Amino acid sequence: MCPHNTSRPMHPCWRMLGFLSALVQTSGLIHRENHEQTRTFSLAVGNSSETGRWNFCANQWEECRCNGRIRWGHGQTWKVIDPPSHMTTFAVKCSIEHLQDVLPGDTRKHCQCQGQVLSKNFDSSTLTSFAEDAAMTKLAGKDSEWIFCSNQWQECQCNNHVRWGTEKRWKLISPKKVGALFSVKCDVNSLGDPVPGEDGKHCQCLVSHGSLFEKQLNPMLLDERTADGFGAKLVASCDLFEAGKGAGPEGQAQWQAAEPFCSKAWEDKAEKDSSLHAGPRKLSLGSLQKLMEARIDARFEENYQHLVDKDGWLDQAFVNYFAGAPGSKHANMTEQLIRSVHLFSKNPIVVLHLGSRAPDSWTAQRFPRLLLLHAAPMGPDAHRSFNFNKLRSFLISRARVGVELDSDQFVGPGVDYMFEMTQKEITANYSMPIMPVHFYSFTQADTPHNVWWQRFCPDPPACKPHSMRWSHAHPTWTFWSLPFVGRWLRRHFRDELLLATTGNGGLHLGELPVSEIPEDEDLLNVATWEEKGTKQWCKFDNDYHEFVDMLRWNPQDGNHTTTGDIASDPKFYPDGAAKAFFTAHNCKDPAATAKMLDEIKSRWEKGLYPPSTITFKGRFWASGSELRKEHPELPCIF
Repeated sequence: MCPHNTSRPMHPCWRMLGFLSALVQTSGLIHRENHEQTRTFSLAVGNSSETGRWNFCANQWEECRCNGRIRWGHGQTWKVIDPPSHMTTFAVKCSIEHLQDVLPGDTRKHCQCQGQVLSKNFDSSTLTSFAEDAAMTKLAGKDSEWIFCSNQWQECQCNNHVRWGTEKRWKLISPKKVGALFSVKCDVNSLGDPVPGEDGKHCQCLVSHGSLFEKQLNPMLLDERTADGFGAKLVASCDLFEAGKGAGPEGQAQWQAAEPFCSKAWEDKAEKDSSLHAGPRKLSLGSLQKLMEARIDARFEENYQHLVDKDGWLDQAFVNYFAGAPGSKHANMTEQLIRSVHLFSKNPIVVLHLGSRAPDSWTAQRFPRLLLLHAAPMGPDAHRSFNFNKLRSFLISRARVGVELDSDQFVGPGVDYMFEMTQKEITANYSMPIMPVHFYSFTQADTPHNVWWQRFCPDPPACKPHSMRWSHAHPTWTFWSLPFVGRWLRRHFRDELLLATTGNGGLHLGELPVSEIPEDEDLLNVATWEEKGTKQWCKFDNDYHEFVDMLRWNPQDGNHTTTGDIASDPKFYPDGAAKAFFTAHNCKDPAATAKMLDEIKSRWEKGLYPPSTITFKGRFWASGSELRKEHPELPCIF
């Protein structure tokens, strides 16, 4: 798969109408045969790399089906066959009867394809026509190029032509006026399905070099020289992590987490270790290295210099990841999240931006504790959920103590208590991230077909290896947790296998292909069970509708509340679980969120908001220790 932001003329990803003249200079015989253009000539194989790699297609006497040109021969002597002008793909019989004998007596003759080799049942309607490719190549020219704009189901903002699909086939969307910004929803409902069954579909925008629009793009989508020229400093990379491995225990933990994503030596060693065997869905080392890179937005360089220490670390930080065009729902949700941090916390927030453009309205003056980092999205060939960028953000942000926030959250008064608790609970002796208990107890009985139950519930309904109630994927961590995060993200991205083993009581725990775990929340729960985690936060990330209870409180209510507890379950929480209203989630309406934040702020400043929002059994508790003293049986912690 070629890079998603590559479209310069003569790149191997492109099949252009005029490329014969570049490949075949003046040598060879040109004649017509069966309405196909053919040439017989001597050619050094290496010379063909300029216009595209030749792939083996068929042996002598077999049929070659190709989306591109076909050549027949061996070594340095080839006959090249162009497809008929009216066809996208075609097939030829690779034999001397059909294609002449370009190398008499040589039994090694075969066919190669300059393009995609197709199976007999391949649907040729899914391929971009040569005319369409030529049109898009002509649009790009030497002063512009196609650059990633958004993944499937996201919004692309562009001021030029947009294309939607994959390198197999593109659909072109032209603007009403070049230079005027417009939005495209990149999904099959809005744009049709040019490549059915392909989950790597995405949008690209045609970007003019040197333009203001190019300067506003995520710098990780640009070449290194251009990004440097725009002032976007590289603040995370394999080289930086390796150089910082001697900077205390945090630097050592960082490199332990990142090394498998960065090191060829580690990769070579892993190939000799059966427990680290990588599967067919493995991402390449080059792709993994790219996932460790991030640049600070040039507008926030001053914030960065002020907030991080000399080794590039933050003592405490909220961390978020998002992609969404400026003005889109996700961008507006993220803005309210950033605003809430500035209203109710003293700590900075790191936002890892994975889209093409971030809002111009986000400035260092408006948000003095915001660090806007840019990272490249996972490529279309990664075939992983966008939400695994959450674990990337933990590794990239370099927070000694971190609290993760999704874009559909906001924080409320008292939230900084979670940093104090995280630093207390996650240490060298217990290094796993801690997540809050989920409002629903997902069990094998609820989702019997999930791939992990063969390992964690081989004995239904007892499910003895299932050792903790399902957690919500809003973890907190310290730098001690980074090796755990890196280890499980590595296992997913390298397509590693948890081998079958024997558990307590002789239970057979089935093997588990880690890359088949579909989402970040699933992976974090499985990882915690696998490594015998024992700690779980009480519910501090409640639905934002429940914050109405906090807004109804008055001082005369004292410690009484009508707020209900997290629902009980017979195995883990027979008496339910406590809550604290430190953060809200499910905040999908940015305007409603903004209004609620204004009301919380107003009541908090007037003393009309609960001094502590920890609730359990119909009352407020002044602290987690007070709650624990009264209810020592409670499994979750505050």
